[in-house]
Amino acid sequence: MFYIHILAENGRIKNTGNETNRVLTPEEHARLTDKPGVKKRAYKQDCGRINIEVECLEINDQENAGKERSLAVPEFLIPGRRYPIYIYVFAMVTYCLNPWMGQREAAKRTRERFDLKTFSHTTLGRALKRLEKLIEDKKYDPQSEEDQCEAPDAIAGKFTTVEQTKNRRKKVSLYLQKAAAGDSSLKQEAAKLCKKPDYRKPPYKGAFIDACHSIVKYTFLKYHCFLL
Repeated sequence: MFYIHILAENGRIKNTGNETNRVLTPEEHARLTDKPGVKKRAYKQDCGRINIEVECLEINDQENAGKERSLAVPEFLIPGRRYPIYIYVFAMVTYCLNPWMGQREAAKRTRERFDLKTFSHTTLGRALKRLEKLIEDKKYDPQSEEDQCEAPDAIAGKFTTVEQTKNRRKKVSLYLQKAAAGDSSLKQEAAKLCKKPDYRKPPYKGAFIDACHSIVKYTFLKYHCFLL
């Protein structure tokens, strides 16, 4: 189903127990849910020690025979993705900013940092390919940033050795740092310099979490799409 997505700024995951996380304020939610053409869409997120449900509102354009649908989505959520955006960004910067590290080790560190039962190297690999495709399709030019990248390796799309993925790491890390406005928390997390705050369960907070929101917002405003 095609949606026009509306990004709800400053939304944060709340540890509400059995309650549902809602994108809009209680006042906005109450005002819209009674209107015709408004439906509730629920998305589950794996947050380590707990699973949460996020309720988004789908708004159908009644004047256009319901052909145009809008979906209000918080910055931390990508519909259809199992984890909050923080987990994907952490895994990508951990892998991309540690040239010696393999995807399995980056995935392992991600599981430990967020207390996840599962988060595989293949999930990380798909996220990297997705972001690289966005960069390529939108003609983002990493050469205009601090460093120059060579052309993608001859077997782009496969993740095998450090040498073969050097350019991909550099391209993705440059984009994430640019989108985060050079926030140093990305490098600090990648270097395991940050022990706190605790990411084993919501609420998530701190400089790195704020940087993730900046990355999502930057991408959405620049390219009108989600990061992944």
